[in-house]
Amino acid sequence: MRRVRWSQEARSAQRDWLDGLEAQDTRLTDRALSESEALSLRTGAHPFSYRPSRWKGLREASLLRWHKIVVFQVLQDEVVIVSFYDARQDLGRVFPLPESH
Repeated sequence: MRRVRWSQEARSAQRDWLDGLEAQDTRLTDRALSESEALSLRTGAHPFSYRPSRWKGLREASLLRWHKIVVFQVLQDEVVIVSFYDARQDLGRVFPLPESH
């Protein structure tokens, strides 16, 4: 199992999303946090069971209920969550960058 690390950009996007949910209902926030963290851990355990990303050198997983896309890079010893997007946004305007290793 690979270690999972979130980039600052991805963690910030996740926090912004959770802050928005918290304004609606704290129970939603708890469930969303739990589901997004569980998905990130699963990427470390089985990174290649998720689809190749539309962005070269990356893979992606979805949180369908929440309309979120987790974009990650698989390295030898770790998975790096590089971006956390809303699936409803114009994804043609975003360009996640893999970390140089």
